[in-house]
Amino acid sequence: MASNDIIVNLTSYSITPRTLSLLASISERLGEVNAAHLHHPAPELRRAHRVSTIHATLALEDNPLDRHTLAQLLAGRLPDASNSAEREVMNTIRLYDLLARLDPFSGQDLRLAHGELMHGLALDPGQYRTGPLEVIYGDRPGRRRAVGGNISSQVEQLLHFAENDEAPLLLISCVLHHGLVQLRPFTAGNGRIARLWQKLMLTQQWPVFSFLPIEGFILQHKAAYYAALDMADRQEDCGGFITFMMERIDEALHELLSRQRPMLAATDRISVFLLARNIGQFTRKDYRRMFPELSTATASRDLAEAVAQGRINRAGTGRVASYWPVAE
Repeated sequence: MASNDIIVNLTSYSITPRTLSLLASISERLGEVNAAHLHHPAPELRRAHRVSTIHATLALEDNPLDRHTLAQLLAGRLPDASNSAEREVMNTIRLYDLLARLDPFSGQDLRLAHGELMHGLALDPGQYRTGPLEVIYGDRPGRRRAVGGNISSQVEQLLHFAENDEAPLLLISCVLHHGLVQLRPFTAGNGRIARLWQKLMLTQQWPVFSFLPIEGFILQHKAAYYAALDMADRQEDCGGFITFMMERIDEALHELLSRQRPMLAATDRISVFLLARNIGQFTRKDYRRMFPELSTATASRDLAEAVAQGRINRAGTGRVASYWPVAE
């Protein structure tokens, strides 16, 4: 083993008062998201968040495509087969579509995801590397090379830790993100897989993370992101990186709570309402319980428009009216 081939502890971390404060803040915001049913956005809003997420996670790896081009590809525009940047986008889109069927604690699923992500972009998609790999953070070289050999066993140990550790899931998801970056199990695409795998782990507990564009907030602090990973490597303690990531999660949730509601038009509110509740009869009071900021008149207009559009049925009038979704 060369002198700079260093085996690192992937799961060592410290907790600071700042980390605990962020944990409390994020937990409170997640409660607000669930109470407001914001984890079920209208389809058009989900697509907008998907564009932001994919753009950001690829921009962190220097993909040059802008949001407009990415939105066109997401909408079905055929990619240029000779353009590797567009292939990266299409691979990532397909992988995001697979997320709901993947297990964040399965090494087999991790390899499957990498194979989809790097199809046509790497010589060994879906295969663990067998030799050492230079460690670079952004455009800065790290202090070591990632050692080769026994990668499968190290991945399984990391995933076992993430699944079984009793610390809060929010915190452990950051440790998993850090561990995959530090281990670098593949010859390419490790950062993208690490960010995606944290998202997958969080989504299983909180569906809002399936579309929450945390990657966009990481991109805004790109230099600090790589610096936090580098510092965790040098200190052999990822506590600082955990704090960095939890700050980004807290920012993303704050943005969702402060801006998502005002962005919703009447048709979006109806979509969110119908998606979030079980199919059945409801009243104007039920509708306002989900959107307490609405006046009675606005709620009545929303429901009247939905009736006129053929999206819901109505029996009765005024406050005693009852509604139910139109069968598709």
